Amino acid sequence: MNFPTAKLNEFFDTSNPITGILSIFGDFGVGKTTLALQVAMKAAKKGNVVFIYSKPNFPYEKVGKLLNDYSSQILDNIIFISALTFADLIPIVQNIEFLILSSLKENNSLINLIVIDSITDLYRLELNKDKKEKNVHLNYQLNQILANLCYINKVYGTEILVVNELSRKSYENSTKEVQSGGKVMDYWVKNSVKISRTKKLNMRKFKTKREPEILSIKFLSDLSEHGFG
Repeated sequence: MNFPTAKLNEFFDTSNPITGILSIFGDFGVGKTTLALQVAMKAAKKGNVVFIYSKPNFPYEKVGKLLNDYSSQILDNIIFISALTFADLIPIVQNIEFLILSSLKENNSLINLIVIDSITDLYRLELNKDKKEKNVHLNYQLNQILANLCYINKVYGTEILVVNELSRKSYENSTKEVQSGGKVMDYWVKNSVKISRTKKLNMRKFKTKREPEILSIKFLSDLSEHGFG
């Protein structure tokens, strides 16, 4: 996986594929989709990418601005898929393996990267504190989605990048910022990049995590209309 910032590339040792799922998470508007699109475009220079978008309005304008440094032909290597409900997302992920096998058969090429933006956005819309049975079923479905993505990563070497939302959990007298999805996400996702705002308008703070080594770094990066860099 190739990132637009040198520190992310160094931390995740991008000379080797990332094992498992990598999550980008943070508050609304911090640049999660921008970073995910930049990673997708870099991957599309070398092969095929699947980008699953689960929000109402696809960011066409953002894509156009990020293409500033690339040939528009790289979009031919990105398959954009829209998921409007959590129920839509489940069969899309379940059938991705058929897409991979089709690409191998027709073009003798693998899908290098799968991006889901966002993995829990639609899931959270379905949650209801008064319907525990439904919530248990939703957690089961989220678990199946993540398990399938890990299987694809392990069997085909396809890298997996998911965008996630920020959740705030109370622990005794303090509040901790974590990614949404609770224990299900904690179990399946061992690599993460948290993006936060700073006092400077266009400056973002990055905090990374990688397991099993439990390594972490923090750094700052500027966000412009052309992305991070």
